[in-house]
Amino acid sequence: MKFVNIDAQMFINDEAFFDPLRELGEVVSFAGPPATIDEAVERASGADVILFGVMQIPNEMIDRLPDLKIIQFLGTGINTFVDVDYAASKGILALNVSGYGSNAVAEYAIAAAFATARPFCTANQIVRSGQWQTEACEGIEIAGSKFGVAGTGSIGRLVAQKAAVLGAEVYAFDLYENEELKAKYNVKYVSIEELFRTCDFVSLHLTVNDDTKRIVNRALLASMKPGSVLINAARSELVDNDALLDALKSKHLRAAAVDVYDQEPPTEVKLAAAETAVLTPHIGFYTRKATDNCIITSVASVVSAVKKL
Repeated sequence: MKFVNIDAQMFINDEAFFDPLRELGEVVSFAGPPATIDEAVERASGADVILFGVMQIPNEMIDRLPDLKIIQFLGTGINTFVDVDYAASKGILALNVSGYGSNAVAEYAIAAAFATARPFCTANQIVRSGQWQTEACEGIEIAGSKFGVAGTGSIGRLVAQKAAVLGAEVYAFDLYENEELKAKYNVKYVSIEELFRTCDFVSLHLTVNDDTKRIVNRALLASMKPGSVLINAARSELVDNDALLDALKSKHLRAAAVDVYDQEPPTEVKLAAAETAVLTPHIGFYTRKATDNCIITSVASVVSAVKKL
């Protein structure tokens, strides 16, 4: 059996992580996404299993790999990169993993709150340009603020805990209320409408489904307090990003921190037109500890799937 790590060699901090795959067959690894579909097909030639971390896997590529049985994304949210239904129609399993970097993403969300509360990026640019002025650098404080967390699963609950420890009054929205958050951290569960109306910061940690797709629409954004902040380290599909751009350009929102996009890598980043958008290339999960956990978990996922073939 042939396993091809088609683009993610740079994430492999210890080659021993792939030893369970080597026990089952040949492992070939490449660093960085291929420049063309032809190059991708050449890399994956003869592969039974593809592991990938950053590239798109288009249907044309799937059609040109007759031996392919499993596609394993080294992360969460494979639907952004692979047409899962199309792969299934070809008898190919499309897999991803979760839970490997919950704390990393939670820390990213809190870091994003700080980055929007205290405009370090702007201040850095001012000093580097030889200026010394503070007018554009006034901050707001997380302590004493109302901090909203939409979705209190494995990541959101950690964000709620960290925000509470920082002294924020934490509000949450979820279909399933976390009793520990309520009892230990005084988290108040409210409707999503009240969450957006009430909070100075709103951090999104919902999964995408028919009920939540574009749930953060123009009306919900308009209901937010003037000068508030939106943080999205979950899924781009949760938000009407055109409406978010308008809310930023009109200065209704103080800022937004965004780590996720409808397509990755994106062909266009419309939010870049807003000076107060803090944009990062899907790095919320990207710490050494979380990356190692991701690789180990992904390899275990592949081994389990191979044994069921």
